[in-house]
Amino acid sequence: MSALARLGSGDDGYAAVSCLSELEEPGAAATALGIFSIAFSLFIGLPQAYKIYLRKSARGVSFLTLGLGNIGSFLYVLNLTILHYNQIALSVSGDFNFWLKAQRSLTFVWVELLNALSMLLIYPVASYYASEDPVRIRFSPINVDFTIGTRQAAFYGFIIQAAVVTLAWLPAVFTFAIDGRCEPLAGYGNALGLVVAVIIICKFLPQLHASLNAKGSHSLSYVTYGVDAVAGVVAWGQKVFVTHERISTWLPPLFLHALEVTVLIINYVNDLKNGGFEEGDGGGGGGDSDRHRAYSRVRDTDADVYPSERSSEYEYDGRDPESVPVKRPGPGYGAGGSGDDDGRRDDGLGFL
Repeated sequence: MSALARLGSGDDGYAAVSCLSELEEPGAAATALGIFSIAFSLFIGLPQAYKIYLRKSARGVSFLTLGLGNIGSFLYVLNLTILHYNQIALSVSGDFNFWLKAQRSLTFVWVELLNALSMLLIYPVASYYASEDPVRIRFSPINVDFTIGTRQAAFYGFIIQAAVVTLAWLPAVFTFAIDGRCEPLAGYGNALGLVVAVIIICKFLPQLHASLNAKGSHSLSYVTYGVDAVAGVVAWGQKVFVTHERISTWLPPLFLHALEVTVLIINYVNDLKNGGFEEGDGGGGGGDSDRHRAYSRVRDTDADVYPSERSSEYEYDGRDPESVPVKRPGPGYGAGGSGDDDGRRDDGLGFL
């Protein structure tokens, strides 16, 4: 029995339709597009990580959206790995040239894997430069109510993401080690596809809320999410008008990309209202100065300040008996760029 016949045997019907058991031979144009898509996916998250690093701040970026995105991306990779596993097994049945040609059938697996890894890079960078604002976690049914710092919450969030992804991958790893075929996991793979669809629909809603509250783009990247939205619309057109795929494969991503465009428009309008200037964050971690943190605490309060203090070059927090006089930062204070006495600046990163 040939390798192809062996991999295609066993369960039929539903599993036979779900599992991909034959290697494809796309044309030169399709192969070139696949190579471009793989390279594109490798770099999609870098503009966002780079903008956070340069601004030394994660302001305007939703950690909940990043976390849901990480879970959804790696579950989608698992979904594709299961449904393409017979092709993966076939690809390693010959020499290196055979394996290389077989990768044309696994383009989507590589695209989603590299996309997941690229977007994953954003999370630790954002966590490092996050402010230490308090985060209240409350779940009344089990009497959970406590407050922790943003960085600590981000760390626990990452642990939860890793646990969910690991638990989801374990059944597939064990089954592949024992059976070595897609068919026993076809139902599991399609169930994961439904879970991923729900995550895709919901994951950008927290970012929409964060952008509405932030009143500007701040550290959120126009490039990462703008290019992702454009690429998603192109993929939608291919799925609907070229390959005529099922609605379940293109409707959830279309909703996601519509939210991405909405968020970018909201940020752009708010940035225009701000005259292209954004409030200086001055960093949220990894090198924050105590002077800036104290200034932020004073700036964010609505406490009354005595007239004599208001005219001084120092500011006091009238509500905090332990506050110390903090010198007002001069022009240009913050993470680079120019500024004015209100702590606003144009750091030249708006295009990112």
